[in-house]
Amino acid sequence: MKLLTHIITSISLLISPVAFAQTLKDTICILQLNDVYEIGPLNQGRQGGMARVATLVKQHESRYQTFVVLAGDFVSPSVIGTTKINNQRVNGRHMVDMMNKAGVDLVTFGNHEFDIPENDLQQRINESEFAWLSSDVMHQYADGSTSPFYKIKPDSVAIPRSFLLGSAHGEFNIGIVSATLHSNPQPWVAYTNYLKTMKQACKQVKRKADVIIGLTHLSLAEDETVLRKMKRIALIMGGHEHQHNYVTIRKAAIAKADANAKTMYRHLVFRDGKRGRIKIISELINVDSTVLPNPVVAAAVKVWEDNAYVSFRKIGLEPDAVVYKTSEPLDGTEANIRYRQTNLGNLIAASMMAASPAADAAVFNSGSIRIDDMIDGVVTQLDIIRTLPFGGKLCEVVLSGTLLKQMLEKSDQIKSLGGYLQVSTNIRNDGGNWLLKNAVIDPSKTYTIVSPEFLLGGTEKGLEFLKEGNQEIKTIRRFDQPGDVRADLRLAVVKYLSGLR
Repeated sequence: MKLLTHIITSISLLISPVAFAQTLKDTICILQLNDVYEIGPLNQGRQGGMARVATLVKQHESRYQTFVVLAGDFVSPSVIGTTKINNQRVNGRHMVDMMNKAGVDLVTFGNHEFDIPENDLQQRINESEFAWLSSDVMHQYADGSTSPFYKIKPDSVAIPRSFLLGSAHGEFNIGIVSATLHSNPQPWVAYTNYLKTMKQACKQVKRKADVIIGLTHLSLAEDETVLRKMKRIALIMGGHEHQHNYVTIRKAAIAKADANAKTMYRHLVFRDGKRGRIKIISELINVDSTVLPNPVVAAAVKVWEDNAYVSFRKIGLEPDAVVYKTSEPLDGTEANIRYRQTNLGNLIAASMMAASPAADAAVFNSGSIRIDDMIDGVVTQLDIIRTLPFGGKLCEVVLSGTLLKQMLEKSDQIKSLGGYLQVSTNIRNDGGNWLLKNAVIDPSKTYTIVSPEFLLGGTEKGLEFLKEGNQEIKTIRRFDQPGDVRADLRLAVVKYLSGLR
């Protein structure tokens, strides 16, 4: 027995941990994705793409028992998701279709799953061939009662709070629990305490599970709290931050891949010896041009893109055209864009000012930026569309200094909401005084601002006063003539960026 133990130990020292796991009879390979909004490759085709994901899934299935998970955020925000095909908003239908084809097995909710209407989300759940898991998010009804979300087709089945994954040869079981960021509130969604409900979910599976893993869409700080409070969890497969990360706490870890399938994590789970501990070997895998795309999935991606891009070309946008190359990453992440001015906000505001030189300043709601990502390197028109998927015409608004000051003051009070304002660089706050062109805004004067028409609808929470009919708004001039870049904010940005090349 001692000799056999020595031989096994020697072998494990001579070969890599991954190669050692391949020699075992029972190894589960979990492939982890998170925050995937685009079905095609990005960065001029160099990174990502669901067709490459499908190839990697097939490759791993040939070697391991393979299980593919996605840690939230996939039905939205998405370029194709905002378009209409056959007069019906896509709203994530393309993502679910590609995830079905690529071989995804299990998902949990991200906060962006609740961007789309309730009925559309229910349709996406019904269309999915993969399983859903949610330990802490509930479906809330008009009377205040709650229940789990359900997959209704082909049969009505409640989305469970925990999931049990068994190894092919019965050597061990993996329990999976989940949690979702308490964000993006909707009247039909109820968030419970994620720590409390994750603990309850762990209790459901702990007797059958040899190891418990989290599939979460939380901030990194919240994931760290989970590991500190719940010592039974060995690994958290997380999402939300968009940049890959691997953090260890005690003997556990948090793994997050890059958004839009630029990378994915591979977790090899196996028992080290017949009665030994469960081990997990994690490795970040690049999803890039070295991976040949699955031809069937690539063809399906092209069909979705061709159908969706028709609407963009009708207004003069060419998704594949290069317009700019960044000197530094442009910050469109929600964690920043909803709370402070960013360089991407500066760039969009500058584009608006260039399109409307008569304006004194540019103002727009941060919620119009939907990319929730960093833009780096070569920028195409598709990147602009991804950033501002809803577009919209620009307006020149003549308003009183009183109203302009009220807008700016209210902006700081509604941080994290879509109405938080990004502004042109000639507006600033100096010790509590709002300045425009280095002069204090005068309530008795009028100013001309350029803004998206949407902002003047009075629909942004906290900015309901900002709408036509307010006596402090003197005139609104709209631009919708064909060929005028002010007819669509994205055209204005494309023209401005093109002039900077």
